[in-house]
Amino acid sequence: MVRKTYMNTLTHWTLRLMASQFNLRPSLRKYLKSTDGWTNFTIGFKTETGTVEQAVCFDKGRVNVLKEIPGNADATMRFINDDVLKETATLTPNEMVNVILKNKVILDGNMAYLGAFNFFVSLLMGKRHQKMLDKAHQLDIKSRKEEYGINNPAFAKEHAKRKNIRLKADKRDPGVSFLNDPYLSGYSIDSFPRIKALHEKHLATTPEISPERPVLLTKWYRTNGFEKDAGGNPWCPELRQAHAFKYLMENKKPIVRPDSLVAGTTCPEEVGVLIYPDTTGTVIWGELGSIDKRVLTPYTISKRAVEDLHDIFPYWAKRTTRSWIHDHHDYPFCQKIDERFVASFNFKLVSISHTVPGLPRFVNDGTHSMIDEIRKEIKALGEGETDKLNTLNSMILCLEGLNAYAANLAEEAGRLAANERDPKRKAELSELSRICRHVPANPSRSLDEAVNAAWISWVGLLMENTNVSLSPGRLDQLFQPFFEKEMASCSTDQEKTDTIEHVIELIASYFLRNAEHHALVPDVSNYLFGGSQSETAITVGGVTPDGKDAVNDMTYIFLKVTEMLSLNDPNMNARFKLGVNSDTYLKRLCEVNFITVATPSMHNDDAVIEAFSQNSDSMEDLRDWASTGCVEITLSGKHMSHTGATSVNMVAGLEMALNNGYHPLMNWHLGPKTGRVEQGDFRTFDEFFDAFAAQQKFIIGHTTQLNNMSAEAYAYLRPTPLLSTTIEGAVQNAKDVTKGGAIYNTSGSFNIGLSDVVDSLMVIKKLVFDEKKITFNELKKAVDSNFQNDPVIHAMVRNRVPRFGSGSDEAVEMANRVTSLIHACYKSTKNYRGGDYTVGFWSVAQHVAYGTLSGALPSGRLAGQAFSPGATPHPSASPNFLDNMRDVARLTPHHMDNNIAFNVKLVPSAKDSREKTVNTMYSYVKSYFEQGGMQIQFNMVDSNVLKDAMANPEHYKNLLVRISGYNAYFVNLNKEMQRELIERAEFGM
Repeated sequence: MVRKTYMNTLTHWTLRLMASQFNLRPSLRKYLKSTDGWTNFTIGFKTETGTVEQAVCFDKGRVNVLKEIPGNADATMRFINDDVLKETATLTPNEMVNVILKNKVILDGNMAYLGAFNFFVSLLMGKRHQKMLDKAHQLDIKSRKEEYGINNPAFAKEHAKRKNIRLKADKRDPGVSFLNDPYLSGYSIDSFPRIKALHEKHLATTPEISPERPVLLTKWYRTNGFEKDAGGNPWCPELRQAHAFKYLMENKKPIVRPDSLVAGTTCPEEVGVLIYPDTTGTVIWGELGSIDKRVLTPYTISKRAVEDLHDIFPYWAKRTTRSWIHDHHDYPFCQKIDERFVASFNFKLVSISHTVPGLPRFVNDGTHSMIDEIRKEIKALGEGETDKLNTLNSMILCLEGLNAYAANLAEEAGRLAANERDPKRKAELSELSRICRHVPANPSRSLDEAVNAAWISWVGLLMENTNVSLSPGRLDQLFQPFFEKEMASCSTDQEKTDTIEHVIELIASYFLRNAEHHALVPDVSNYLFGGSQSETAITVGGVTPDGKDAVNDMTYIFLKVTEMLSLNDPNMNARFKLGVNSDTYLKRLCEVNFITVATPSMHNDDAVIEAFSQNSDSMEDLRDWASTGCVEITLSGKHMSHTGATSVNMVAGLEMALNNGYHPLMNWHLGPKTGRVEQGDFRTFDEFFDAFAAQQKFIIGHTTQLNNMSAEAYAYLRPTPLLSTTIEGAVQNAKDVTKGGAIYNTSGSFNIGLSDVVDSLMVIKKLVFDEKKITFNELKKAVDSNFQNDPVIHAMVRNRVPRFGSGSDEAVEMANRVTSLIHACYKSTKNYRGGDYTVGFWSVAQHVAYGTLSGALPSGRLAGQAFSPGATPHPSASPNFLDNMRDVARLTPHHMDNNIAFNVKLVPSAKDSREKTVNTMYSYVKSYFEQGGMQIQFNMVDSNVLKDAMANPEHYKNLLVRISGYNAYFVNLNKEMQRELIERAEFGM
């Protein structure tokens, strides 16, 4: 029996002190109760060494300390030893995140109650925590300035100059009907003073936590019930969600922003952070008292919002996806792996919204027509089909809720128009009032109606679905017919010019509406995927469903607005079809990428369609693909894809193969026993590869199992009847898309560390088995010691073995062997809705987070260093960009039906003209696509600029960078992510 230490006594009396404060002080005790009654839960504290065990119990308004953790404890914090327990008492909340990520503290149980406990601690530590956070913030600023020691304002000025030089199109694009210069080079943001002012205000506004959605929804559920209705009868989940949604939309505040041409907002705040307590909201419970002071991405939060959310969160603590799985599946092993963060992370616990709804239904048909269609399906139902009847009625309720919101917007715009003195704005507001009375209920007749119909519908979709990677798809295709109609009605050149300028301003307003809502980022997410926002992917270009050139006037208008605003969201994606799309178009993509530094991402239609053809037999559907979230592939309006469902750290599987199923950082033997390097169990490389494959299969098997449990939870907790109305198949099948109603039902994965794994396997194969330069045991000892005692071996593995991205056929063969393995692992199972898993090699920002959680690798990478992002080769692979490009282009598309992210940092010479820079980029991209490359994205900025931005963020507030599939403002990233961007391979032009 392990004896308790003095830390056990100290912990006991610390908890006793906390308990007495809440029991005796009314100002604190009031926080123990919500509208629903006392908040009751128990948190345990113990060390892995057995030296400490205590618990604190919140029960009926009293706080008690227990000397043992009861079996029904809601959550437990496990510290690896006494020292870590002692250390956590002095840490700021952001520092505590790093301790948790590095598995020094292991969290078990209901995370919401851990958040509640942390909030109670913050009430006691308020001023002290604030001082600690202020000190941490100052130290962070100091360390960033000292990191590289650069201070050169000229860098910032050079970046700003890029927008002042704009090329004219050298040729007329055949798909363009009305733009004489499709590049619209005569326009800049200065041409649109109102948009410029709105843009500057947006960038200067700190995001604010918005309680509107959770307050309204929780009010409805408290009155009408969740599991059972007010009469005590079990709710049909679809009807429950639909009634709640309708109430939300009827009571949501209708807002028309000053000078905006688009009516409606996701939240009342100027820049709001949407809260979804039914999935992610409770993760900030512990941060309610500090979220405005944290080092990374602080949010404004009002005192009323703190009170509202603290009152609401107890209602949802046992109704989140994560909690539902914990309770209904007896805290499954797959969930325990996920909550250690190291081997995998399931995003379906966060959202289910990674898909492309059929927005054309709202814009072209209108909700009245959609309701009529649903009613016809209802009439066709047979007796006893209650479930189908309920599902279809839930869809009608949601569409009626959307119409009610539009009507409220019409009334608000009319009210504002009546009080407006400026004649131009008065006319705009009157027009917006008329528009909102017509759409989205009826088919759109003009471009202004179409854009507003699309946006109002989008607000509804975001009220129903977490605002993470729900993507509107091919908006240039949707809006082009309306643009053509309006341009054709112009009788003079001046009218045409006025119309074009109005459309640019209209689309800019639409972009700014998208950018004004932020995804909730708890502090842990700043380290897992920092800088990421809603990732609203817009896709332009490519081909039409019948294979014709899809590039049109609106394509170029979207690119113009992208260039002018340089926003981190929406996330612009451009399709390119060799032999169909023009060189004029591809050069424009490159110029916009150069001006903005980081967007758009570019995709090869041929490779993407080849990759995804394994999931569809319809070429028309395949040609209508659009990006979701980062870079993922979705068939527009027909596909429930959740493309970002789950991520896997492939390096974790490699580390487990090297350690017989044991993971060093987790200190956990979780995987199968596949052989010990030290005992000479691997006689050939293929035997070791089989061990690696077994560990990958183990991790992927558990992450897909958890994903399927998550989908089961969503079908009960959060069906999506409004989204279902837009996706083909759901109405016809009378089945919600969370239950398989769509035509296509896949789940997407993204797999991280490809180059690091491939390079490590190449070292093992070449040096250990082929050339026998070192023994496997010698290599493993060097890896285990972080190469500190083996500089010769470290030099050998770094310099003697060809890497992926070096032009080596053998390395490419190894890369395809690995991607084939990962593809086969996922394809061996089905998701909850009966569909396949798709496989991607992109990383959001988790290549940095997973890197910090991994030891040294046989490739020579040292412990804690970031992995290479996406499918990008390691910076040491080759000094020649063409080697990188050729190797990535030779990856087999069939293995990557959820796409890749190929990140490239190109640095043009200051002596090069704009034409030369763009032409060189164009040549690279076209050559890459001709060789079969699937996707490519550029950061057009050199490391010195990034170093200066790290030290002097005030000069670079809107410096956009591409991480791995998404955009972020560089100055908002954590230091590790900034460092990874700086250290990426940099290629001159």
